[in-house]
Amino acid sequence: MEDTFVRLLLENLNRLRLHQADLISDVKDEIQRLEKNLLLFKTFLNESTEKREILKEVIEEIVEVVYKAEDAVDVYVSQALEKETEKYFRRSPHPPAKLLDAVEEVESTAQRVQEKYEIDFSRLLTENELLIGGDASDSMPTQPQNLERNQGSSVRKDIVVGLDDVTEQIIIYLTEETEILDAISIVGLPGLGKTTVARQIFRHPRIEYEFPIRLWVSVSQVYSVKDIFLGMLRDLSWITEDMYDKTEEEIARTLHARLEKEKFLIILDDMWTTEAWDDLRRAFPIKSNKSNKILITSRLKEVGRAINPKRKCHMLRFLTPKESWSLLTYLVFGYRDSSTGETEVMQSSWKKVPKSLKTFVHSDIETRFRQIVPFSYHALPSNLKPCFLYLGMFPEDFEIPFKRLILLWIAEGYIEKKTEISLEEIAKQYLEDLISRNLVMTDKLSTTGNIKTCRVHDLIRDFCRGEASKYYFQEIHGYGGEQDAYSISYLQWMRHIAIDFNNVINLISSQPYGPRVRSILCSSREEIILLPTDVSAIADAFKLTRVLDVRSIRFTRFPFYLTQLVHLRYIALTSDFKVLPEAISKWWSIQTIIVFTSSRVLEIKADIWKMVHLRHLETNASIILCKAGAGGNGEKIQTLLNISPQSCTDDLFERAINLKKLGIRGQLTMLLDDKGGSTTFDNLGKLQQLEKLKLLNDLHIYPKEAKLPGLPPPHRFPPKLISLTLSYTLLGWEQMSILGMLENLKALKLKNDAFTGERWEAADGVLGTVRNLKHFHSAWQMYQASK
Repeated sequence: MEDTFVRLLLENLNRLRLHQADLISDVKDEIQRLEKNLLLFKTFLNESTEKREILKEVIEEIVEVVYKAEDAVDVYVSQALEKETEKYFRRSPHPPAKLLDAVEEVESTAQRVQEKYEIDFSRLLTENELLIGGDASDSMPTQPQNLERNQGSSVRKDIVVGLDDVTEQIIIYLTEETEILDAISIVGLPGLGKTTVARQIFRHPRIEYEFPIRLWVSVSQVYSVKDIFLGMLRDLSWITEDMYDKTEEEIARTLHARLEKEKFLIILDDMWTTEAWDDLRRAFPIKSNKSNKILITSRLKEVGRAINPKRKCHMLRFLTPKESWSLLTYLVFGYRDSSTGETEVMQSSWKKVPKSLKTFVHSDIETRFRQIVPFSYHALPSNLKPCFLYLGMFPEDFEIPFKRLILLWIAEGYIEKKTEISLEEIAKQYLEDLISRNLVMTDKLSTTGNIKTCRVHDLIRDFCRGEASKYYFQEIHGYGGEQDAYSISYLQWMRHIAIDFNNVINLISSQPYGPRVRSILCSSREEIILLPTDVSAIADAFKLTRVLDVRSIRFTRFPFYLTQLVHLRYIALTSDFKVLPEAISKWWSIQTIIVFTSSRVLEIKADIWKMVHLRHLETNASIILCKAGAGGNGEKIQTLLNISPQSCTDDLFERAINLKKLGIRGQLTMLLDDKGGSTTFDNLGKLQQLEKLKLLNDLHIYPKEAKLPGLPPPHRFPPKLISLTLSYTLLGWEQMSILGMLENLKALKLKNDAFTGERWEAADGVLGTVRNLKHFHSAWQMYQASK
């Protein structure tokens, strides 16, 4: 999990370089030094996965200096963006470390790690490897994903027992000449040592001599072809800044041209499908050199056979009992051959194992459960651990909304972009993985059959809270007493806080101070009214906040002080205001804006198209957008709820081409007004990715003009529409025939006089289509009742 913190800072630096380069132009050298050592930390942490307990102290030191560097960078940006922050920094009893101090401390720690563990990172940390391109939130290449893992590290030393014969045989094949590019496969069950053998071959002196170019590529189940190609070019020191903007095919041709001139060995580790080979092979010259080789490892025999039908797969055998014992004693006790005395010690130790199992089996269920959870947690992949621990931020027995959870994960940076699918889809896969491991329970399903809410068992939540506290997570239950006084004072060290109590005002009046806090979640089940005079305390106390989910707090007017939180990525709040001011443009990293308001209309005066990271904009009101300025785009925007009909312009639909969820609220007849043979509704057909559409006709504002004359023909609806909600549209039942012809529609929700009339006379063929809907709310029940 610690490597996640390093990755988050690397991505943040990359985001700054791409979108706020002017802010860090004066500290460009310091940023590059910081990146270099962060890459060293990341590699070290990846290599030390199996020895976290032994290396506990050094890992804790790395996490602490990374936290300090992150604070220093964010403080530096805050100072650059907000000249008025001097007063805030003067009040700090521990002034934030200057960026240079933080960089030097990271550098010093990195040097000690390198010297102590004799790590040679000279090849990994070349200048070219620091050329990180693309948007960090969506397409940042994972480094050093495609580089051969640390060869000289003593942190994770590969142990080879009984596989020398296989290694030697493969080396013979690799040094043979063939007419065309030769592919060799190592196949075996998980844990047999495929990657270990491949590493031994990769580092073998004869292989190093024979192949001037050696590339190590980790493919795995989830991979990005473009990122793999870019990683190989980085490893060849053959990459430029403009390379990241090229297409996958263009990059493949560049790599192909580079490899044509060389004698190379490429190891493709952990390949799962033949499709992966088809994706990658176009970059490899077939006839350029008779000695070029590809070595793949896979757990699937059919993959090895498909890659080279002419060459037999090397199936790794199981170890003999003697070899197995030698490996076990080395892993457990640190040596292979045992003296008589050492053997007696081992036998004594092993006799304790069945006694421990007996104690476990006969313990009560709760005790057993508490013993199992840590094993399940430590077995999780690194990318799932922070997501799992984050579940402890929610109250006990809380129904956790699926969408809220994944948007929080994304805002925290826990979802790593590695493929062409969206961050939201990857986050969904993460949650489904946790559910499949029985660590999270599905609570409710949506109308389309997806997860709507989930929850965790109390004992699992307790574990999450306890484990997360090691990484400065904190939950505040209430206010008053010695325990809570301690909690308030401890805020200065916290990075994530969850507030589960109603008297928030008492906390704020205590003048809390959380200079390192990045996340604030308030999940109170009752609404709290916060006066404007109290809002400034939040902005002053938690200056570096990125996630502010305080939807259970009602703001009587727009909290201008919150625009000082320039690092915000996610904000959810409840209010009575009618305007989002232009000042929210200061949220340069904002991804999600959620506003629940008592107003029927919410005017947004900021140009949302210039919020380059914005993905989701949601409110229950009718949104009136300001006129878009020059520049900007909406390619990342996936959710817009609820746009007013007058804001549904051609420009909006041309910019937000990747919208997946759209709500329109207001006088819907404006969408259907004929303008020279076309209507505004016709523009919805441009939204090729739209899956969910909500149409809310506002009767209260436009009572006379409210009734819709009818629906557009089926071909004018978005082609991928799977869910449609209609409310107050006052349609005649004959219009159901149009909805019945929407081929991909799975869920139809008819609310609040969506249709009017005594009965529905279903046309031929339409009834069968409607029966195929997974969810048909209201109308089908009405039809059945009228029979």
